[in-house]
Amino acid sequence: MEYNHSEIFFQNIPIDKNRKADFSMPFHFPAKIYETDLGRKPFGTNAWHWHDELQFCIVTSGSLCVTVCQQKYELQSGEGIFINSGCIHMTMSRSKDPAQYLCLNIHPQMFSFFHGSAMEQKYFLPFLGNSSLPAVILRSSSFWQKEILLLEKKLPRLFREQEKGYELEIYIILIQMWKLLVLHADLPAGVPSDGLEKQEEVKQILKYIHKNYGRRILLEELAGTVHLSREACCRLFRRALNCTIFDYIIEYRIRRSMELLEHTSLSVTQIAYNTGFSSTSYYIRTFRQRVHMTPGAYRRKAALLHRK
Repeated sequence: MEYNHSEIFFQNIPIDKNRKADFSMPFHFPAKIYETDLGRKPFGTNAWHWHDELQFCIVTSGSLCVTVCQQKYELQSGEGIFINSGCIHMTMSRSKDPAQYLCLNIHPQMFSFFHGSAMEQKYFLPFLGNSSLPAVILRSSSFWQKEILLLEKKLPRLFREQEKGYELEIYIILIQMWKLLVLHADLPAGVPSDGLEKQEEVKQILKYIHKNYGRRILLEELAGTVHLSREACCRLFRRALNCTIFDYIIEYRIRRSMELLEHTSLSVTQIAYNTGFSSTSYYIRTFRQRVHMTPGAYRRKAALLHRK
């Protein structure tokens, strides 16, 4: 998957809010914290994606709608959400000014106790990636949720300053957050495998689109990746992401073209063909319909923003 988060601190890497974040986790300490500004995202949204990491988010400015596995969660400034490993999700600003939020990503390795331990069997594996628990809203009106939010707010300084023993202090906080979550979150008995399977099918479709967006994609090809009929594939996709496959492909191509407009000197014609559009005129017309300006105007606007 592709990510465009804005990192704010970790591992002595200089801050650069205009570059793409390296979403990979450092092997020696697989946890990161960063800020996402939806004002810097195409269409003001963080598009559909998923990752192996567990994620805790806090809205720092504005209001936000987070959709996780078809369920929508409305968050105001100061509120947060936990998103489970592997769950497809997206974020969209709900305020006049684009929302900003702090994300803490934790690779499951951070909680990997020795195989067969009570810690692993009772407090980790039953929750990891469980489709019965795709997300948990975090509000200050609940004592344990408020405590998770307060604990997460302690982390930016620790990641930034990296004083002696900071890894231990961060790890203790992460364990405290996880303890509060697993002891209080409502986890239904059993795992609804049908929902899990459907989510995996949608991921396979998305992966195929992301790999092949630069050429013509046939519906038969997409359906074949998940061994469904064309009709069943379309129904599955629309039910999961609330849009058609065609609309998703077009929007994904536009997003990729926006990146090329910002970060390369390729001509508009080259970008049109590189991102799967059949002609330059069709690309420009579609771009204007979706972004409300021409590709050239967007490139000039992006260049001005980067100079600030």
